[in-house]
Formats: sequence, C-alpha cells, structure tokens
Amino acid sequence: MRIAFVTDSYHPTIDGVVTIVDSIRDSLVALGHEVVIVAPDPGEEHRIEGVYYFPAVSFPMYKGYYLPILPSNKLEILREIDPDVIHGYGIAFMALKGYICAHEMKIPYVLTMTTMVTDTMEFYLPKFLPLEPTEKLAWIYIREILNHSDAVITHTEPIMEELRSHGVDPRHVGIIPAGVETEIFRPIEGCTSIKDELGILDKRVIMHVGRISYEKHIDDIVRSLALLPDDVVMIIVGDGPARADVENTVNGCGFQDRVFFTGFVDKHRLPEYYNSADVCVSCSRFETQGLSIMEAMACRKPIVCPNARAFSVIIEDGKDGFLFDGGVEDMAEKINIALECDDSIRQAAMEKAQSYSKENCARMLLDLYDYVVDAKRKRLASKQKKHK
Repeated sequence: MRIAFVTDSYHPTIDGVVTIVDSIRDSLVALGHEVVIVAPDPGEEHRIEGVYYFPAVSFPMYKGYYLPILPSNKLEILREIDPDVIHGYGIAFMALKGYICAHEMKIPYVLTMTTMVTDTMEFYLPKFLPLEPTEKLAWIYIREILNHSDAVITHTEPIMEELRSHGVDPRHVGIIPAGVETEIFRPIEGCTSIKDELGILDKRVIMHVGRISYEKHIDDIVRSLALLPDDVVMIIVGDGPARADVENTVNGCGFQDRVFFTGFVDKHRLPEYYNSADVCVSCSRFETQGLSIMEAMACRKPIVCPNARAFSVIIEDGKDGFLFDGGVEDMAEKINIALECDDSIRQAAMEKAQSYSKENCARMLLDLYDYVVDAKRKRLASKQKKHK
C-alpha cells in the first residue's frame, strides 16, 4: 500500500507529532509499505530528501512551526505520488490541504487528532483575536473536517469522547495508540551517565521530557520542589517557547542549583536520560497520549501524571504509575510516593508500555486503511449506479 502522510508539524520542529510520524512511517515501511511525507516547507537548509513540501511561512506566535501558504500546486504532486490513502496528522492548514487533495483524487482521507488545539489558543492566539469566539469558530471547523473524513483516529478513548461531546460524529473511528519504540526505550541497568555529567550522583532526579510549552505547566513541577526533600533535583529535557518563563520560575523560587535544562536531546540518547531519572513527571492535562511518559515507562521508570484525558486510561494509579487530581501539593505528594515505590510498580509500567509497541499499533493502522479503502470504493460504486 502507498500512503501519504500530510502533517502540520515536521523537522526541524521537534515535538510529539514529529516523533509519532517518523515512528509510524518506519513501522509501516518495515512491514513492506510505502510512505511519503508531505509537510510545510521550513526553508532550504532544513529540507529532507524524499519529503514533499508545501510553500510555507514561519508562525510568529510559536517559534519553530511553519504555516503553509494556501495556493499551491501540490495536488499535481500528490497525483504523481498516487497514494491509496492520504493520512493527515493535525487539523490545521495541512490537514485541510490533505482533505481537499483526497476529495479531488477520490481516495480515502484519514485524520489523526494529535493535539487538542483549542486548549492552546489562550497561549498562542494573536492578541487582536478574542478567545471565546475564536474557539467557537475553531470547533465549527474541527467538526466539519472530522465529519467529512473517511476515518478519524485518536490515541485514546477519552479524546474521542471529548470530540463527540463537541458534535463530532465521524464515518469511522479508530482508537489507535502511537506506538512506543520499545527496541530503543528499554531499561539500562545501573545507568547514571547523565547524573555523572551534571555532577548530581548523590541526588534523586525527577525529570520532564518534552517540548517546553505553556500548556504543559512545567513551572508547576518546578514549584513542587519546595515540597520535596532537599536531595531531589529536576532535569528538564527539551526546549520550546515557554523556556524563558520556566527559567524565571526557577530563579524566582531560588532553585538554580536544583533544576537543570538540557535543551533538545537526540532520540537515540534519550534512553540514557530516562534511565538516569528516579521518577518522570508530567503536569499537562493537554495530552492526547503522552508519548514521552510511555517512553519513560518502557525504561521501567515510575511516572506521575494528572488524572486527565489520556493519562486517566493509560495509567492505573498505584499499579503502574501515579495520578494526581489537584494542584502542586497533590502532585508533590505523588512524587514523594513514586520516589519510594517498590519494584512491582516499575515492572508493571514497563509491561504496560510494551503492550503499546509500534509494531502492534502499525498493524492496527493497516487494518483501518484496508477498511476505509474498501468502504470508499463501495461508496463511489454506489454513487455511480445512482447516476446511471
């Protein structure tokens, strides 16, 4: 099968969507299928051979992201690629372009809801746009594009339920997790390399891995250090638009000697970071799956997350991780418990992550592609009969 991935976010941007797109592409290719990626053009210096680009401009409200310019000739290029399925990741301009191309080519269009974009508007919406009316308009657009897609995928059931609560009623639904690369993310016995590099071998480490953005509330994890033992430090792996503000929180709390920023880390070195941590933490109620948390679980690490959205169904509190309902105090309490947890939690976390292997998830995706290709063919045949 030949599949075209049309994504709002791709290299040089580094985020969960890019990680998922690359991982699923590699899994599908390993199973003998052809995958072509179509993305916004980040400029000549960042282009990757084999990727098709739509003309784009930099998004000023979110450094590192690119917005495609609406007029383009990419329909002709997609016709030349001749995919069996177009699969959109994200719901912004690239998703719309992908839908239009699929409609014109009379092939199935599948869309994965990777991000609840309405949650981010308060942080990144231009100041001249009023928040509430813009959110309402966004949901009108979201409903239209999802309801006209041949299938809509979410990584967890709570996200699909949330979409349905806003009037989304897709033709076909797939609950397909983003697979964890368990061959990369695995336990490394006695790994202390990152602690050694940072000079904190005698410390216990809580770690956040991911883009430093406002909706992830990393500053609250920093504040939780005030409620944790003095030998607990924090490593923040990643970068992003909220970094300066998180650094200001660190300085304001007087935690300059307890918080370490690493910047972006290559995927193949990330296992060293996860394995050097004692606990991995998220404070984001924004996640549709939370891939970095699942990577930490695959490395046999206890995790602490909000009891919200994807985390509420992926993690069983007290069995393979820890969930908190309240604010900083509740989070700190669960971090303290995680720091002292027994080995059964770590083992259960790893086994849960292994059940989400990328190979399993790729096969689920292929089953969905087969379904939508067959359903599309039958609908088109039925329409032709009616017009005879």
